[in-house]
Amino acid sequence: MAAGSTASHRLEGVIEVSSLTKRFGSLTAVEDLSFKVQPGRVTGFLGPNGAGKTTTLRLALALIRPTQGSVTFDGRRYQAIRQPAHHIGAALEAASFHPGRTALQHLKMLAPEVGVSDQRCLEVLELVGLTQDAKRRVGQFSMGMRGRLGVAVALLGDPGILLLDEPTNGLDPEGISWMRALLRAMAAQGRTILISSHLLSEVENTVDDVVIIAKGRLVHHSPLADMRAMAQPKTVVAASDPPALATLAQSRGWPAAPAPDGSLIITGPSAAEVGAAAFAAGLQLTQLASQTVGLEQIFFQLTQGGGLR
Repeated sequence: MAAGSTASHRLEGVIEVSSLTKRFGSLTAVEDLSFKVQPGRVTGFLGPNGAGKTTTLRLALALIRPTQGSVTFDGRRYQAIRQPAHHIGAALEAASFHPGRTALQHLKMLAPEVGVSDQRCLEVLELVGLTQDAKRRVGQFSMGMRGRLGVAVALLGDPGILLLDEPTNGLDPEGISWMRALLRAMAAQGRTILISSHLLSEVENTVDDVVIIAKGRLVHHSPLADMRAMAQPKTVVAASDPPALATLAQSRGWPAAPAPDGSLIITGPSAAEVGAAAFAAGLQLTQLASQTVGLEQIFFQLTQGGGLR
């Protein structure tokens, strides 16, 4: 627990999204969405812009009502939790600050509502690296500095659960590294952390698990390590005797799929391994090339609805 905290029984449990649906008239923003977020881990909530991420977070915080389904924290809905700021800290992308107030004034204004001292306000400003800017007006802040202040607000009650919407927006590389270190440290303390982003590349070195949605629906949920395993090397290969090449791939247990140009796309072995096997089998190859499949490509395939190839 952070220094100066007054929360002695904060939640440090599971976030459970169950059959969540939200419709705005004829528009379905979130549809039958279900997943769990575990404590002690950083979970990336990913999807392209407009996928339904912010809507889901707003539903979780009871800012809007679901059409059906629920979001619970340790089995309780947000509105049923006494002193929620001591248990759940949130920073939504659309958060706004009065431009004429200083960072410290903004936090002190919230402190009585949260139930913390002015000293805690100073502590969270130090946590997010804004001590030197505590008495600077927020209207003079960059987007990255506003993002840090939003995280400070989320941390004010020393919560065990954090919901952060696009927390790396506006941060420079140093700021992104700082955010990564902060979130990893928070997770190491046993907190439950859910961060949204529309770019996997921004959070892939931070998160333990990924929840990916597109058009309001879940398309993938796994540990990041499992998703990395999906990014296996592929080799594009063609031979003067295509049937013999297909037989070779089958005999080696290599998954192979035909490409439109008549070549084979073999998943698993490197181009060097395929070439060596063809040479040993006396096959003359007419094409041999590596095809890199990265996490971003997998993310794109999942969110564009084309599935994995």
